[in-house]
Amino acid sequence: MSIETTRATDIPSRIAGEIREQINRGVLSPGLQLRQMDLANQFSVSRVPVREALKLLAAEGLIGHDPNKGFHVAYLSSDEARQLYRIRYLLESELLSTVQWPNEQQLAHLDHMVESLDDALKEGDRSAWVTRHRQFHRYIFDLSPNKVLVNEVLRLLTLTDRYRSLLVSPGFNGFSSEPRATQERHLVEALAARDRERLLSVFERARADIEKGMLAALEARGCNSLMASAKAGCSLCRVASIGSQVLCAVSE
Repeated sequence: MSIETTRATDIPSRIAGEIREQINRGVLSPGLQLRQMDLANQFSVSRVPVREALKLLAAEGLIGHDPNKGFHVAYLSSDEARQLYRIRYLLESELLSTVQWPNEQQLAHLDHMVESLDDALKEGDRSAWVTRHRQFHRYIFDLSPNKVLVNEVLRLLTLTDRYRSLLVSPGFNGFSSEPRATQERHLVEALAARDRERLLSVFERARADIEKGMLAALEARGCNSLMASAKAGCSLCRVASIGSQVLCAVSE
């Protein structure tokens, strides 16, 4: 994959974007070593922009760095997941409390976006679903005048994408396998009804379902307990203890 036609100043961010998407889709597994020469060959560039791209991702927390071993995809952590989803819950609740009610044209666009999510689910296209899901929520959050919060929530969305990819299917809610964007449709219905209480209620139920399913997936992979994983000899996880935090690298 060559990005040599991109302006020199944009190359590190473009490379970082490509690597970020591969991490979020699960193509690059947690703990995987990221060798600069291999990435330079993949993107047909020198090692300099690759190093800058890796530094950008390290600043985001998506990859880690060891002075002796180099860069690697950040480990999964149930503790980190809980904290990220807690921060998202607080910020997204605030945004939904301040969104301005959409007009008919905006509602029609949201309906179209939900139909597009349905199509991605039916086709089993995880990559398309992740992209469209983020666009859908960004469109709703942009109805709020609090743009600083919007930008922070969008940043957090990219950090939790790789955790949500652990779920059985993109639209998995922990209880139903129905291949439809049901929760998103309920959000649009609440916006159309201009019912703030209903909007927040739908959001809270959906968030609780997703977080429960995601944490269950981490637990099933042995990512919740160092002692349990060590005793079980888990073949799916490499477990590393950093202080009191247990981190798991999932081998796909």
